[in-house]
Amino acid sequence: MITDELASIKKRILDYGFKRLLLAVSGGLDSICLAHYFIVNREALGIEWLGIAHVHHGLREGTADRDAAFVEDFARKYNVPFFLKKLDGESLKNAEGSLEENARDARYKALAEVFNETGDPPHTGTMRTKQQVAKCCPPVLRGDDNKGIIVTAHHAGDQAETMYMRLRRGTTLAGLRGIQNVRDNIYRPFLSVTRADLLAYAREHNLTWCEDESNTDVKFTRNKVRHEYLPHLEETNPGTTMQLCKVARLADKAYAKVMDKCNELFNPIVSLEKEMPELVGHDKSLDPAPSNLYETRLFRVLVELSSMGITQLRQQIAKFRISTPRCSAQDDTSLTTRPSSLISLNKKALRKILLAHADADLSEMFRLWLSELGFRFPIGFFYSQTEPAHVKIPVRAAYRKRSIVKKGSTVLICEFEDVQTASKFVSCGMKE
Repeated sequence: MITDELASIKKRILDYGFKRLLLAVSGGLDSICLAHYFIVNREALGIEWLGIAHVHHGLREGTADRDAAFVEDFARKYNVPFFLKKLDGESLKNAEGSLEENARDARYKALAEVFNETGDPPHTGTMRTKQQVAKCCPPVLRGDDNKGIIVTAHHAGDQAETMYMRLRRGTTLAGLRGIQNVRDNIYRPFLSVTRADLLAYAREHNLTWCEDESNTDVKFTRNKVRHEYLPHLEETNPGTTMQLCKVARLADKAYAKVMDKCNELFNPIVSLEKEMPELVGHDKSLDPAPSNLYETRLFRVLVELSSMGITQLRQQIAKFRISTPRCSAQDDTSLTTRPSSLISLNKKALRKILLAHADADLSEMFRLWLSELGFRFPIGFFYSQTEPAHVKIPVRAAYRKRSIVKKGSTVLICEFEDVQTASKFVSCGMKE
């Protein structure tokens, strides 16, 4: 790695103030370089604690066990706590969607579990007490003070592959940002580091690593891009990889400005309607006092939401749950359920904003704002492209696990555990 890039990584780490790092290490070149870099520079980076986590996907016989043992030996060599998570490979293969996406989602979930746990055993395979585990993995690693983070070894090649695939299938400004440097408790410090840089670093420090044979299987889309499409582009247009990375950085800066405007427009419309507490389910602590709504916890938090930034707002949304009304007696699917997360918007305030910006069509900005809060809908979901933005207000619709319903002067946008529940929420009782 070039000296300037190392200095830049160090500066960003110090600026972020991360003190406790969980390093995701597969055993490949990139993750071994990542682990070595942070271990040997631990003191200079002000790191108080770091551990290594390895995810065994259960998809490869023999070599997957070899990789896990290799990473464990690496961690032991440098006296770093080691955490192993084993996944059910058959379940990943049989699940809907692509194996690539299923494995990726399961991997991040496993890393998050390691990141948050305080009582599970590390590398020895024997159970430990919470006090014993806390010595190597303190509870504050969970990031409650924003000082703990999961670190992955995504590099410039990964970024270029992601950009290529998104451009090929079509994307929006959000997609043009590529892989994010920091998002959802994941930090990716090597996004501007090339594979050639990593090879040079490994040779300089006499590092060895494991090669995952599945990474060369071009039946997987990303591998085909990595081994065929991008090399061809680099051959005909030298510098393509770094140009794609540059586009991602520029898009990220532009997106930040767009989101600032989105927050200014839409954060204040988080609903303060009196009917909102009545929709809250069995959590009695959220029910309003009969004579003084303004003293309820729900009202106070909703007031705070209107002035929050997007990250704070997203963190608060998941704290609220509501119950759906029961379906009619003749509906044999009658049930009461709760969204995993929701946001309540003031419909009149939303309409006022859209009318004030009728010439601009805010539909995409509204969609991006919801997406940042965790409610992802496809382009054109809310508004017809043939009508002005202020003509259509979201009313009653479902998209996969997400639903949107209009209840009086409130628009509820919810995320459920499954597709069926989201559809039932729309169809069973939430009528105008």
